[in-house]
Amino acid sequence: MRPIHGAFPLTRTGVAFLILFALAVWFQGVLHLDLVLLVAGLAGILVVVSLLLCTFLGAAFLSWRSKRAQTPGLLDLETKTPQPTGYRVRYPRWIPFTLAQWQWVDDGNGETAAAITIERQAGEFVEMAAPQRRCIVQRVVRRFAVRDLFGLSEIAWRRTETVSLRVLPERGMLAQMPPPAGMADGDDLSDVYAEPRGDRIEMRQYAPGDPLRMVLWKVYARTNRMMVRTPERSVAERRKGCAYLVASPNDDATAAVARIAIERGLLGDDWCFAADGVDRHATEREEALEILARSGEAETTERDGNLGAFLSKMENEGYQFCILLLPPDAEAWAHAATQVTGTGIMRMQILTGVEAVQPEQEAAPAWKERLTKWFLKPKADDEYTLDELRLLATGSAGLAATAGVAERRTGHLFQDILGGRG
Repeated sequence: MRPIHGAFPLTRTGVAFLILFALAVWFQGVLHLDLVLLVAGLAGILVVVSLLLCTFLGAAFLSWRSKRAQTPGLLDLETKTPQPTGYRVRYPRWIPFTLAQWQWVDDGNGETAAAITIERQAGEFVEMAAPQRRCIVQRVVRRFAVRDLFGLSEIAWRRTETVSLRVLPERGMLAQMPPPAGMADGDDLSDVYAEPRGDRIEMRQYAPGDPLRMVLWKVYARTNRMMVRTPERSVAERRKGCAYLVASPNDDATAAVARIAIERGLLGDDWCFAADGVDRHATEREEALEILARSGEAETTERDGNLGAFLSKMENEGYQFCILLLPPDAEAWAHAATQVTGTGIMRMQILTGVEAVQPEQEAAPAWKERLTKWFLKPKADDEYTLDELRLLATGSAGLAATAGVAERRTGHLFQDILGGRG
């Protein structure tokens, strides 16, 4: 019935106005010879029919053009951020009194819904998509609709396209986030055969082109020789590390932290990444991003036992530490606590991502809190205070040595909210 319903050109408002005008023409204009209502009714019917013809013309043109449009290649989109998909449809300006638009709909066959913003560029409609969740999109169902400006007529239809899209969590300001302590690289061991990348504790004779700010002027004053500071030849002590993302309905900011860690190489040279809802792990960047995208489709029942099996396997393969990416969800923390308890000597570090960290406020009287809920904007679901996050981490004592919080809105990182009491 959906194609028949979409092809019916009149809306409820249009049907009501058409019946009203027809009744006015017949009963008042014809039977009672009321010329005023006769002319008004005929004019109303003429307006509805004219808008209907414009809608038919716009729908025919948009249907013809949309058949020829395609979404090009493999694209990466971000959640909740309008981005161009490359899908462009030409729609003429000379069709009057019509509005053309379309949306992504979920038919339950593996598609994803998205908020679509249409921008007009050089006579073409450019699609800007903002998916609500991360996933791998292999087919898109678009619902096209052309209606008149007054909402009296509308023609709608659906069209399916096979695509190759990957939806990842929005980075926000996390690209500026400093590396957490467990992910930070360092220059720990001196090595005469290594590259000069350590601290500037060595020195040598000045050569043309050396920066003057590195000149040891006190040495020059004593010895009349210009010496400059140079980096120590050293190597970084690399440990094998892994990361695991626990999926949750409110894990988008935490997944964004995982994306930054993968893209910036914060897990080191020899690393491994896995997530709930995916039965394999990745050691390469593109494969890890695909696992991250597919984890957004994970159901709660699909994560039972995955974390414990992953940690046991990583310990057997010699991995020494694990970054456990936990969303600010009590159920996810409780699930992780049951999986991690009883594991070996692998060092665990928890990292949580939130949209924003709210400042702490003193407890207000009950009447003031009620007025605040009525008249002020409520706190968003993905905004927390440090006390709430600390209470969440304290309830899972013994889960990890440290727990950090990354704020996506500002890129700020709270290194250890437990103060070493993990």
